[in-house]
Amino acid sequence: MPSRSRILLACAAAAVVAAALLFALRKRGGEGPARVVASFRGGRLTAGELEQGLGRLAPALRREFDSAAGRREVARSLIDKKLLAQEARRRHVDERPEIRRQIEELEDRLIVQALLADEEKSAGSGSDAELQRYYEEHRREFDRPERVRIARVLAAVAPAAGAEAKARARKRAEEFQHRLRKGEPLAKVAAAGDGPERKEGGQLGWLARADRDAATSTAAFALQRPGEVSPPVLTPDGWSVLVLLERAAARTPAFAEVRDEIVGRADAARRRRAFDSLVAGLRREGEVHLAVEGSR
Repeated sequence: MPSRSRILLACAAAAVVAAALLFALRKRGGEGPARVVASFRGGRLTAGELEQGLGRLAPALRREFDSAAGRREVARSLIDKKLLAQEARRRHVDERPEIRRQIEELEDRLIVQALLADEEKSAGSGSDAELQRYYEEHRREFDRPERVRIARVLAAVAPAAGAEAKARARKRAEEFQHRLRKGEPLAKVAAAGDGPERKEGGQLGWLARADRDAATSTAAFALQRPGEVSPPVLTPDGWSVLVLLERAAARTPAFAEVRDEIVGRADAARRRRAFDSLVAGLRREGEVHLAVEGSR
């Protein structure tokens, strides 16, 4: 069974947030009695707090304490933490200016996050008509470029290699080209190559023109028919022989295809507008005056 100190350390990572949440719960009040699972002089531990403590443990630790004995150990550790906090208050540690400042900053962050969450919820989601309008106004942003799905067999050679090494690599690439054009299975030829794609049957997947180096892109997009094999092409990692597997023309996807993406974009824009409107109103009502001078 892991030591109690391990649980204390695991819980400590969330201690500040837990303190802020407890502060919020004290503010709310009126939530009815909670089942007490442990008590000590000056305090108690509720079933809800025990479940929260278990939930804050890392998954591996949580599994270790998934037993009656483990839960008792977690409960003891949580009480230890409460006793430490109680002692810190007795010594007035909580009254230190730096501690008060950190608590106030954390409280400000939490309540601002809650306020923004409320504003986002009130902003709601766009109607289908609004989403369609967003799509029409930003249609070009959803354009899909022309793409090709290609495979490669590589005869690797370093750019700084000598002429003899480069010649040997080119000869290997020519052999790969010859084997492929004779109809030998791509995966078998690719297995003799050097690139990481050799383990994938030579396949590089779908590529747009900007996805690879210029030499590879130019040679790949010059291929017209599925199964067509390129001559050896000098690329940054050696001599490459490319095979066209499939082509996809440039197109603009229909609204239905990108609806989820549009929802995400439109909602983000709506949240931003709601935030800007809220802050602008608060600045007006707050009569903000700045007397900050620039650095000299």
